Amino acid sequence: AADDILTMLIAARDEDGQPLSDEDLTDQMMTLLFAGHETTATALAWTFHRVLGRPDVLAKIRKEYQRVVGTGPLRPEHVARLEYLDAVVKETMRLDPIIPEVGRRLSRSLRIGGWDLPADVVVAPCIYLVHRRADRWPDPERFDPDRFVGARPGPYEFFPFGGGVRRCIGMAFALYEMKIVLSR
Repeated sequence: AADDILTMLIAARDEDGQPLSDEDLTDQMMTLLFAGHETTATALAWTFHRVLGRPDVLAKIRKEYQRVVGTGPLRPEHVARLEYLDAVVKETMRLDPIIPEVGRRLSRSLRIGGWDLPADVVVAPCIYLVHRRADRWPDPERFDPDRFVGARPGPYEFFPFGGGVRRCIGMAFALYEMKIVLSR
């Protein structure tokens, strides 16, 4: 029985009974390793960096944890109620997006900001710059988790996981995993 992902991928067959090619196996493993592990680890490192530099933020996280979880173990239902911790994670990802830009090939021509772009051209919205627009994020360089408390920014102003149908499939899991680690 397969007990690791590589063995399972090698054993996998498509609808015609064909195995994955070596290139497909490499692509799948790279996606799992870098997109599914390294990105979350890096986001956690940035969050620790931001929080440890702000004793006031750390104190608010601890106070919320005590209020929501108390002295018992952290349970899955607690995670959704850690709203300030969620805001801390989002503010970190606003300032330190793991992927600074996201490339997309246009399937049809498009007019953006007065520019006519032909089909088949690659556009690369810069997450880093959008997250620092002063018209949307006052004092954009300041680490301020309160920006996200009770707020739901739009998909064109906050997109650390990309957007649309190509948004990172692991977004919900990564956010959940980060909150579990940070809570502990």
